[in-house]
Amino acid sequence: MSDLIRLRYNTMAHETPNGELKWRVILEAGCGFEEVLVKELVLNVPSFSKSDELPVVGRKHHMACRGRFSVKDGIGYVDPE
Repeated sequence: MSDLIRLRYNTMAHETPNGELKWRVILEAGCGFEEVLVKELVLNVPSFSKSDELPVVGRKHHMACRGRFSVKDGIGYVDPE
């Protein structure tokens, strides 16, 4: 089973190049988190809602899933392992 992938709308998208990066993808990376910004998301796995207390940002609400994450041409994909 892969680590949890959290997905959240980027409320700061207007500050990204051309305002295109609408989605935050939060990946568990070892003992911490890695964030990737993407234009669009394609989920090819089941998803569910989740609330978390994250370091620095506090309580956030996400859609979440498990799978293999990749990015192509600014679009994030989550596929089955």
